Amino acid sequence: MKRTLIILGLISLIIFTLMRCDIESVPINTNNSSQPKQVIENCFKFYNEKNRQGLLSTLTRWHDRSNVVFGFENLIFIKLGSIGNDDMNMTNSYLIYGRGKVNGVKEKNVVSYKVTYVSLYSKDTPPWSSGIKNEYFTLIKESDDAPWLIDDIGQG
Repeated sequence: MKRTLIILGLISLIIFTLMRCDIESVPINTNNSSQPKQVIENCFKFYNEKNRQGLLSTLTRWHDRSNVVFGFENLIFIKLGSIGNDDMNMTNSYLIYGRGKVNGVKEKNVVSYKVTYVSLYSKDTPPWSSGIKNEYFTLIKESDDAPWLIDDIGQG
């Protein structure tokens, strides 16, 4: 047990050092703004707090199922590093091959961003593993008046 804590402490130290050197920090906005990047920031805030209801408020409805597991039990922390620019290639892939093919969302209501973050888990169990990650977050508006919500997260 003591050895595990020491190893986790060293991993944390290494990750924090890497974060300070390589990743620009993004401030977290806690209001309910409907801007896509703010939705991503709030997603990480709620995930780090292990707040399922808050997290679900940033995700589309299909994420709110009893069989969806977020891995909170092993999460020590997760920290957003950066959000890139809108990636049209990922947006087009989402519309042609992804959920956009079946959910009928309009192209103007889809955006995708490359997101860099770091996470630390007490036990690495797929799909949750510790380290620095780069994943694409695709957000949609179900209608022109609807808020932006995260519909898909994955590697490009």
